[in-house]
This record gives sequence, structure tokens and C-alpha cells, in this order.
Amino acid sequence: AGAATQQLAPTTQVAMAAILDDNTERLSHKEVEQRRREKAKLYFDELRALLPCGADSKFDKNTILQNTIAMIKQLQAELDFYREAKMGAKRPLTQPGSTDYRQSFDVTRQPLCFCGLDGCVWESNASFCNLMGYTKQEIAGLSLLNSTAPCDSDASSQHWQRLISSGMCNCTFYCNVIRKDSQQLLVNMDLNLIHKKNQPYCFLVATNPTS
Repeated sequence: AGAATQQLAPTTQVAMAAILDDNTERLSHKEVEQRRREKAKLYFDELRALLPCGADSKFDKNTILQNTIAMIKQLQAELDFYREAKMGAKRPLTQPGSTDYRQSFDVTRQPLCFCGLDGCVWESNASFCNLMGYTKQEIAGLSLLNSTAPCDSDASSQHWQRLISSGMCNCTFYCNVIRKDSQQLLVNMDLNLIHKKNQPYCFLVATNPTS
């Protein structure tokens, strides 16, 4: 019996060692995976901290990534513009310039306008003027917030302020606007917040009549 025990002991030891090695390997894999998740969380928290109001817990990961992509694209555009202005590079004939963009803004059938953060119109195209019933001279300085029907005024103002404070880039909502002739028009208003030097600068507003 003693001899049998001596013969079985090495086999048992090998089996136990294999089990321990297997457990160690599985535990090591879990540790690696846990460290990977912790590192990913640290990177994401750092990214969230770089965005305006990114620390707000109500924004999920998809919203944070969407806003990050939008801000990177905007920063790239500003950097390209700065480099071009600094180097005095000439645009190829096939590449549109600022004059081409302005003409496109003026002739598009989409009602568009640029507004300050206070909601006052800076510049508008012909379609937006026709929609509101004003001339270009009359509509300059007009407050879109004051031109919103009283029944929608508070909700509309909250959309504008929330967009500025939240760090988000755009939002869409329905509201009634008041034309120059005092008629009310239901529109789908698309607010797009434009940043300059990583700070809210102005709005590009697109209005789509529902009828």
C-alpha cells in the first residue's frame, strides 16, 4: 500500500499542478481584461473632461463621441483656414472659395440664417427672408426668440440655452414663428451651434415649414 501511495503521489502532484496552472491562466486573463477595461474608462473619462460640460452624467458614450467628432471636424476646418490665410496659398480654380459659399448660401431654397447666442439674426438668405416676410435690411438684428409665438416661447428658449450650456452641437424642435404680417407659421427649427476657439460662437438656423 505504501508503494502504491508512492507511485500515485507523483501523478496526483502533476494533476494538481496542471489544475493550478489552468486556474492561474484563467485568472491572469481576467486580470488582463479588467485592466483593459479600466484603461479604456480612464481614456474615455479624459475625453469627456475635455468637452464643454462633458462631465454631465446625462450624456451617454454615443453623445460624447458624436460631439467629439463634430468638434474635431470643426477644429480641422479652422486649422486649414488658418494655415491657408497664413501661407497665402491660392485656391485651385476647381476649389470653391468664400464667394462661392456665400452665393450658395444666398441661392439655396433652404431657409437659413446665422444668429448670435442671444438669438438675434446676423445674416440670412433670401429663402429665410421670404419665409418671415422681411427684407434683408429689416430682418438684420431681429430676435428669433421674440419672433416665436407666446405659446412656444418658453420651450424654444430652453432649447437655445440648453444647447449652449450642454456642449451638444445641434437640436431640432417644432415651434410657431410670427411673420412680419403677424401670421403664425409652424416650422421645424434645426439649431446648429458653431464653436470658435472651442467656445460657443453663434448659431446656424435652418427652418423648415411643415406645410
